[in-house]
Amino acid sequence: MQCFDCVIRNGRIIDGTGAPERRGDIGIIDGRVARIGNLAAAPADEVIDAAGRIVAPGHITQHAHYDAAIFWSPFCMDSGEHGVTSILNANCGFSIAPVRASDRERTMLMLSTTEQIPVEQQRLALPWNWESFPEYLETMRSLPKSVNILTYLPLNPLLIYVMGVDAAKTRRPTTGEIAEMHRLINEAMDAGAIGLSMSVMGVEGNSHVDFDGSAMPTDVMHDDDVVEICRALAERGEGIIQMLAQIGPFGNLALTEKVARMAKGSGVRIIHNIFLAIDGMPEVIDADLAWLDALRGEGLDICGATLLYAGWVEAGIRDLDTAAGQLWGVRRLIAAQTDDDIRALLRDGDFVRKFAEDYARNGPTNGAGGFEGQIVIEVGDAPELQPYLGRDLASIASDLGLSVVEALCDLALRSDLNLQIKSLPYSATDASLGARLLAHPAVACGVSDGGAHTKAFSSGCYGTDFLIRTVREQKAMSLEEAHYQLSFKIARMLGIEDRGAILPGNFADIIIYDLDALYLDRGRHRIVNDLPGGDWRRVVDAGGYARVLVNGNTTFIDGKHTGAVPGRMLGGEECEGPDAVAAE
Repeated sequence: MQCFDCVIRNGRIIDGTGAPERRGDIGIIDGRVARIGNLAAAPADEVIDAAGRIVAPGHITQHAHYDAAIFWSPFCMDSGEHGVTSILNANCGFSIAPVRASDRERTMLMLSTTEQIPVEQQRLALPWNWESFPEYLETMRSLPKSVNILTYLPLNPLLIYVMGVDAAKTRRPTTGEIAEMHRLINEAMDAGAIGLSMSVMGVEGNSHVDFDGSAMPTDVMHDDDVVEICRALAERGEGIIQMLAQIGPFGNLALTEKVARMAKGSGVRIIHNIFLAIDGMPEVIDADLAWLDALRGEGLDICGATLLYAGWVEAGIRDLDTAAGQLWGVRRLIAAQTDDDIRALLRDGDFVRKFAEDYARNGPTNGAGGFEGQIVIEVGDAPELQPYLGRDLASIASDLGLSVVEALCDLALRSDLNLQIKSLPYSATDASLGARLLAHPAVACGVSDGGAHTKAFSSGCYGTDFLIRTVREQKAMSLEEAHYQLSFKIARMLGIEDRGAILPGNFADIIIYDLDALYLDRGRHRIVNDLPGGDWRRVVDAGGYARVLVNGNTTFIDGKHTGAVPGRMLGGEECEGPDAVAAE
């Protein structure tokens, strides 16, 4: 009988296709599933007993920002241990290539606010042994990894590489500059990029702002220039265009429509970000799906990405941009370079008044952005502030006779900037709302934002939250459907071949777990100091996976990293273009 490298025996196999659970064994050879069935007598170099446990495909994350973190965390902190086996980086038009040597510091400064990856962490960890995007991909291929990595070509670095940062923010590209961008897009695609990503929320609509509080280049671009740059992929006839063009009431849906119509029939897929599920607001889902159906009814290849992790933000006055970066007052605070600058703003009655007026006019930016529901969780040591712990800002503001913004600024100043607040969940806790979105064939989950905003939240555990809340607790979805949504559907939307399902010939990206053993503490994030230079981040206490395999190799056992680094850089031959999701 054939000898296998590894046999997973006696598991409850949920293959990710949506087919019903079956009991059986899985034989693995050279990192791929070789056979599924009764392999009790088959010889194997390694045998994993999965008796009574679920054996399912690893989760696929379609929206993450581990572009820097992969250099210090081969398993992409908070993702690999939570069953994520493949990750798509460089979303929203942000990453670290292409970058000229003279622009490296400026690029790190941008990432320090757009994705809240501190500059010092980047300085300590990034080797900067690349300039072009193909050179960056060569570095990534040689980097030890415990997960598979895919990447977009990000539009902001591309614009800056061709035009320079000042020009990219102040004028339109010339015909020659667009031609050069087309050349570089094709060069990146030839090297293994899966498409082009961008954040196009507009000057007022985007929480992703530069280190000085100004808008990023893609948010000041003329719509026609965006369309012309994207035309490179349409002419090439392949790839994905990822557009962050919508967060709640903010964004530029018209631009997504223009790009999708330009690309019609070309073989290019548009992935629109981001559809939200918000408790008590089912009408938002109805409107988003109606919009998507109308465009697909025109024969356009457009799909939607959705964020379903019911996570929360914990932040001080310096970090409010994670959930409320669209607000004028928050942008002013971001641009402050020192704590003394922040204190000066908080003491400035004119600033506080304008901040309050802006909030009263625009209101919350998303499910977590409303200041009224924020719970005070830290106030420093001042005795007179201790009674505010555990209370929401709305009630505190009422007691003080202030607006909620005035109360926020007052507490931040009186606590000497030690104020910390916890938001409401930024996505619906009602799992039926997410299930409604995912019932649409052209809407996929897998949005985590992992790798970014680590001083405000921890979101690599989104799949764990999904399984606990949607399947175990609220029973809004079967296990078969849940694993289809967490893996195979995303793989097909991204055009990833040979992954996302446990099928003969597919790569053995597999998780083994007991549903009842999964856990997630929704109380507070825990602070850990495991970043470059001993810097800190927030992490959710969560887990429960017995084993994670990537390309047939075990990377985690009971939440502990084995040290194995079998991950690959995916792209090119492994991604043959978006799999057809038929337009209605």
